[in-house]
Amino acid sequence: MKSLKNHSSFRMRFSQSGIAQSARRIEHLVKKEFIHIIRNRQNFKLLILAPVIQLILFGYACRLDVQDVQMVIVDQDKSVMSRQLLDAFSRSGYFVIVERLDSYDHADHFLRKGLAAIALLIPPDFERKIQSNSTSDLGVMIDGVDTITAGTVSGYVQAILSRFVGDISKSHTNSMQGLLYESSNPRLIVPEVSDVSRAWFNPNLVSKEYFVPGVVVLILLSLSIIVTSAVIVREKEIGTIEQLMVAPISRLELILGKTIPCFCIEIVTLAIVIPMAFLIFDIPFRGSFTFFLGTAFLFLFTSSGIGMMISVFCNTQQQAILTSFMFLQPSVLLSGYAFPIENMPPVVQYVTYLNPLRYFITIVRGVFLKGVGLEVLWPQVIPIVLIGLVAIGLASGLFKRRAD
Repeated sequence: MKSLKNHSSFRMRFSQSGIAQSARRIEHLVKKEFIHIIRNRQNFKLLILAPVIQLILFGYACRLDVQDVQMVIVDQDKSVMSRQLLDAFSRSGYFVIVERLDSYDHADHFLRKGLAAIALLIPPDFERKIQSNSTSDLGVMIDGVDTITAGTVSGYVQAILSRFVGDISKSHTNSMQGLLYESSNPRLIVPEVSDVSRAWFNPNLVSKEYFVPGVVVLILLSLSIIVTSAVIVREKEIGTIEQLMVAPISRLELILGKTIPCFCIEIVTLAIVIPMAFLIFDIPFRGSFTFFLGTAFLFLFTSSGIGMMISVFCNTQQQAILTSFMFLQPSVLLSGYAFPIENMPPVVQYVTYLNPLRYFITIVRGVFLKGVGLEVLWPQVIPIVLIGLVAIGLASGLFKRRAD
């Protein structure tokens, strides 16, 4: 009995000693990788400055808000009512009248040349028909090459015209008071319905609050994939991969020793980019910061594992960079960052389930804008963890296979 206790105690000490030795070997690899990264000062500066520049450029560029839309007018009526309509477009703040034309053909010329995005065509009998309670047709020509902008502009036009028609109807109603009834205080009562709808979580429908959190995620993904995809390839190119292969370390220890320094750089980038997004773009943050950091670490772990898998598979840094871009472009398009996944074909929607970016963008937008946490977003967290474990496992197994 005593010998069994001594044997189990020996096994426990041996196991703890093995874990400690493995941790020391990983620590030496991490130090070696950090020295190599810091020694190359030019690349180190790019790793810090590039995400900041990307955040500023992409944060201002990725907008769907339409302002100062160039507009041409063909007013063949030249009446008081047509001038009131043009004033309504001018006061809206969305449109800038760049030219007043005489014929409809000239308006088509402006749209073809790209000198205007919309043309408003007012017929010669516009005021007369409205005052006689008839229907008057307005022509609105919108440049539909950019479908997103065209849809937004069309919505603005419809809102302005609806308000203008409502004002006309109210004016006609006021002029009819007392015509139907004889009374000392005649009044015609007309029922009305008013719109009191409101956008929840983003009341002003500001596109930056939707896009900038996604830009942060894209920066983290691109940095983690590109940086980690070059670490093993670099050892192959300089001829030190053979020394690592004969060293008394396991394949998993090598993968972790190469991944951890890249992971630390990504954490530093995260610590720089997030405060800048708050300061520059005034992005709201309504959720748990602890939950956000935890899921960000999981996402960086997963993306680093994917980058390491690319690094093991490639033989040169050029191949690694090209393969990284081949992965990044579909990941962005199939993530829901700009295009709703629900609008994609069913087959493509199934493919998006393999994309970790899809889940983390949902998490970031939910935490930033809605203020939800793990109780709502746990279905997005689990796939990130599973994809990360599979990526690290495949990187270790693929490296062992290629090494053999």
